[in-house]
Amino acid sequence: MKILKICGKVLLIIVIIIAVILVIGLLFLEFYPSVGDTPDKEKQKEYGAKTDLYYDKQFHNELDFEVMTGEASPKSDRNVPENKLPAETPDTAERAREGEMKITWLGHSSSLLQMGDKNILIDPVMSDRTSPVGFAGPSRFAEYALDTDSVPEIDVLFISHDHYDHLDYNTIKAIDSKVSNYIVPLGIDVILKGWGIDENKLHPLYWWESIELEGISYTVTPAEHYTGRNPLKNNATLWGGLYIKDSSHNFYYTGDTGYYDLFEQVYDKLGAPDLMLADSGQYDKGWATTHMFPEETVQAAKDVHANWLIPVHWGAYSLSNHAWDEPPQRAVKAADEQGVSLATPRIGQTVNYDDIALFTEHWWEEYK
Repeated sequence: MKILKICGKVLLIIVIIIAVILVIGLLFLEFYPSVGDTPDKEKQKEYGAKTDLYYDKQFHNELDFEVMTGEASPKSDRNVPENKLPAETPDTAERAREGEMKITWLGHSSSLLQMGDKNILIDPVMSDRTSPVGFAGPSRFAEYALDTDSVPEIDVLFISHDHYDHLDYNTIKAIDSKVSNYIVPLGIDVILKGWGIDENKLHPLYWWESIELEGISYTVTPAEHYTGRNPLKNNATLWGGLYIKDSSHNFYYTGDTGYYDLFEQVYDKLGAPDLMLADSGQYDKGWATTHMFPEETVQAAKDVHANWLIPVHWGAYSLSNHAWDEPPQRAVKAADEQGVSLATPRIGQTVNYDDIALFTEHWWEEYK
């Protein structure tokens, strides 16, 4: 009888501990600033009126979609490099000239596009971890080409979706004073507004919607992916890519996406981009529809008739099981086989589009 009483007390203590942990977890997800807000009922009603792909409080992909598609690939023993990858420090003080287009890849998907005299920052993540907290989550294995102090004045900042490796609370809070406009898929504006970003700077768009700012056209494009900073509220916000046109150049960033006939649609609706930055990392057969394998990335560049392709979403954080340098290796091989012009700049290396053919070295081979 005494043993039963002791076991009962132990069980009660365990139940109480589990309940406390659950309550703390729920409070964290609801109120911790970096997790962010989600759209309210009024916004949800707006989204449902805009598209048939919004229902049950969620956005949906154009095709039938499941995040997990099978058993994950075996984890490589070279998932991250032995030593931290170096980064060049770009000179961002000088804007591009009229008619020029420059791109600086900052690692993973973070990039600075300079079109004429406009600075356009894409998915900036300048934190040591892709996580709501600073002590857990995937850690950065590359140096910073830019930190928040060295970010120049930004005319437009684009966020492709709300995952922590694309939307970082500390980065946004640190650089917001330098940003004039945010272009985002629907719902991302809710998160940013909750972080104190001026609502007048926010331009939320649905797929294929466009906005023109100072002579440059920006169109949010579809993608096959998903969202969720709070695991209890998945797909409450939209995801997408961005197509940019000025009087001299066309530029296309895919955002995170699986491969489908999207790229033919982009070509038909918006034309062939001079430069395409495309998802080409963190892929796995276990989630084969959420990211493109490098061979699919190259095919996507052919589908959209891109003049040049730079593969991104690799080179800074490991979120999958492949070797850290497998994405460029496979992309280069596929591009050679399929006749696609592919550039592979180093992290932080500024590429003038007029000279892009000079940026094709296999620099990752130095860090075997």
